[in-house]
Parts: sequence; C-alpha cells; structure tokens
Amino acid sequence: MQLLSYQFEMSHEESKAVKEMSIFIALFHSEAFLKSRLSTISPAVDLKYLSLMQLYKQENLAAATVAIKSVHNHLWYLTEEAQVLSIFDSELDSALRQRLVEKLLTIPRPKSYAPGKPKFPKINSAGTIIDYPNPLTTFLGPRSWLLFSLLNLGDECFDWMYTPVDSWKNMAGYKKIEKIVRSFEVVNDYAERTIKLISDFKDTVVKVTDQEYLFQVIEDHRTHFTSFNKSSLKNL
Repeated sequence: MQLLSYQFEMSHEESKAVKEMSIFIALFHSEAFLKSRLSTISPAVDLKYLSLMQLYKQENLAAATVAIKSVHNHLWYLTEEAQVLSIFDSELDSALRQRLVEKLLTIPRPKSYAPGKPKFPKINSAGTIIDYPNPLTTFLGPRSWLLFSLLNLGDECFDWMYTPVDSWKNMAGYKKIEKIVRSFEVVNDYAERTIKLISDFKDTVVKVTDQEYLFQVIEDHRTHFTSFNKSSLKNL
C-alpha cells in the first residue's frame, strides 16, 4: 500500500499513518508473523519482539506502547510450561541453550502437576531495555518439566542434558524429543482454521450435534485432500 500510496488521494495525516504502518510491518511484524508457526523458536521470537518494541519507543512511542500492551496479553510461549521449547531452538547461541538445560537441571522435577492455566511471567517493559535473549533462562521453573513428563520417556532419553550442546544432535534421546516438539502445531494457527471452518459451514445444518459431526467429516476430508489440484483429486 505504501508503494502505491501516490495513486490514492490521501491527506497528509493519512499518508503519514500509512508510511508508519508500512515501516512497522516491514521491520518488526512481518518476521514475527512468518515465524509464528514454528513452535521451537516461538519463545525467542516473542521476547525479541518485545525487546525491539522497547527500542522502538524512541522512534514511535504510541505504536510501540500499543504493541507492547498487545504482547503482554499473549505471553504463552514465555510461561514455565512452554519456555522449555527454547532448548530445541537451533537459532539460539549454543552457550545459551546450554545454560537453559543447566538451569532446568537445578530445578527439582515435580512428581505431579496441578491442573491450571499457565501463568504469564512478569516482564517490566516500561523499565530497562530487555537484554535479549539472556532473560530466557529466567522464565524456567518447576512446571518446565511438564513437557518431558507428558512425553512419558525413559531416563535414557535425557542423557543428552548432561553433555555439551554440540553432541546433542548425535544422541538418540535428544533427536527423539526434538522431532516431537518440532511437530507441534501452534494453537493460533489451528484456531484460525477452525474459525474459518465454522464461518463457512455454520448454516449448512442447524443442530449442534450435526454441526459437530459435519466439522469432523470436513476436517478429516481436508487431512486427506489438502488441495483441489489434479494429483489430489485422482485419489478420490
């Protein structure tokens, strides 16, 4: 829109707003949006975005403040439960990943986990600049062990935690867990697909039970036929 803005009749204020929006999307939002589907890097992406918004305050206080407020409502990947995904983030420095594991090993592993909503970490975005990505280690806690408990793997699958990062990729336990966490689907992506599904077919049937059955059938169909090209239709 910014590239074609000269073709539209806009006031000075409108033109300025379009330019600011374009700069914001190009420099900050596009990277975070495109990487949002990758579960292992989500904690680092969220923290990086937050740290960039703190710096952006010096350039555009209003836009940065709104963005920071929005991020604080979506800190799911920085909770104790999800932050552990950073261990499998190959884009992070090896030394930091090592510190993440070392910090986790100092935390006693709970025998059970009380059900409940994950708690957002307290991040003072109004104060000092975030020293990205070092604060990632501070978000770990007892519930960071939850992921490994849910996987229900034997102790031999965690031997890699006691070795240098460079050797992790050669260890069966690490490769097994990494494969699992990299296959995780990001909730927002699934939620948006479900909303689109409901909006498209909500009026096809009236009864709630029929709607639930219809959605399951459609979802199953889309799993087997991801597109309508000839190669997919041949499988009908």
